[in-house]
Amino acid sequence: MRRLLNFLGDGKHAAQGTAIEDVLCFPGTRTATLDRIDNWIRYSSSANRVLWIRGTAGGGKSTIASTVAHSWEYRASCAIFHFRRGQNTLNKQLVCALARQLGKSLVPEVRNAVLGSVQQNPNMAEQRLDIQFKTLLVAPLATLSHRQHTVLIIVDALDECDNPNDAIDFVQL
Repeated sequence: MRRLLNFLGDGKHAAQGTAIEDVLCFPGTRTATLDRIDNWIRYSSSANRVLWIRGTAGGGKSTIASTVAHSWEYRASCAIFHFRRGQNTLNKQLVCALARQLGKSLVPEVRNAVLGSVQQNPNMAEQRLDIQFKTLLVAPLATLSHRQHTVLIIVDALDECDNPNDAIDFVQL
């Protein structure tokens, strides 16, 4: 598993790195927002697969993203990418970092699906964003039984991307 995950890079731009990823909502705060997100995760339809959280700078969106990932860590296969201003690495690291985390999933079906795709495509880290997305996320996750496993992918602060076209490309995917 470790050998395969190494094909996707070190993942340093994903869930670990700077202190912001360790910040969680204080107990009893933002409960209405967190409940709404939890309900969306549990009951979203196939037509409603993207939840976009927006607000003013400093409004707590990154804290909410970290809290959601933390609270679902053992209830779903979670992957989170915290994008930061000046981190001009979207096309090369975003999808690989997300796939790397799903490749460590506690759910064997999710882990094996992602790792199988990496094994068949070991040079994926060198590919374009759209190819990485389809090969490392869409294709392996499409093999899973419908709604049997919750897969939660969180991309935080996509607006911090240095190249707005990269952000647009990702959203379109």
